[in-house]
Amino acid sequence: MKNYLILYTPGMCGTWLTWLVGQHGNFPQYKLKNIKYINDKEETNLLDVRCFGADWYIYKHLSKDSIYYRPEVCHAAESNWIEKILRANGQDVNLLTWSFETNRSIRPKGEYFNNFFTKDCVKILPNHGCGKESWENGEFIDEVDKELLKNIVDEMQPAKIIVPVFNSSNNNIMQDIILKRWIIWKSEIDVTNEQCDIVYWRNRWNKWSDWVLQDNPHGNNAHYVDIGKIISGDEDEYLKLCEAINETPINEIQKEITLYRRGISEVAAHYDRIT
Repeated sequence: MKNYLILYTPGMCGTWLTWLVGQHGNFPQYKLKNIKYINDKEETNLLDVRCFGADWYIYKHLSKDSIYYRPEVCHAAESNWIEKILRANGQDVNLLTWSFETNRSIRPKGEYFNNFFTKDCVKILPNHGCGKESWENGEFIDEVDKELLKNIVDEMQPAKIIVPVFNSSNNNIMQDIILKRWIIWKSEIDVTNEQCDIVYWRNRWNKWSDWVLQDNPHGNNAHYVDIGKIISGDEDEYLKLCEAINETPINEIQKEITLYRRGISEVAAHYDRIT
């Protein structure tokens, strides 16, 4: 089995990118689950997506000092579909002890179309980007936790690490749509006190992306996806992704990309109406 690891900053459409990679011929071809919300016009619209089966819980690699280390929620009941499978199998597994192989052996039946896959695309929970957050001179800094990344790579042995980024040199209008969707998502779901200002997040994501593209902290096995371009339907960006995963392009994939682009564009329109 060849495994591909998606590492992403929350908000940069990483779950959707995981699903997109997983649609190709030798992958499981997971189903996409839409998360809906009621917008300011009392309409039911797409807010986020899920891809059941693509998650790897990395609690065993997290430091007890990490903000992501929460033993009180590390039982399998944290995820409803995992809880159902384990209950059906008479198992009781604590996520704190899960290995990669244990995690990948638990998959929700009926959530993928290809039973004969030889590749898999995986995203990690709860630290989606293998990140280390710190403060420097009063400014919030996003970094890659090199020790955590090494432990994850050593256990998983990914064929490629795929990371969505903002390429600020492109000045892609889709980037602002992604940002606006992130602000609405935070206002609807996130209960933290993090800022919900688009300028703040634009600067933070651009600064992080510029650093990533320059310093390549994920190593020589990384492929960086301009998430704004690929959601915009850029054919060259999509072909680069296909080359990175060594898969034949999907003929009808632009239809799926268009559907997702329309969904998050509607969320961005909500943002525009209320600001």
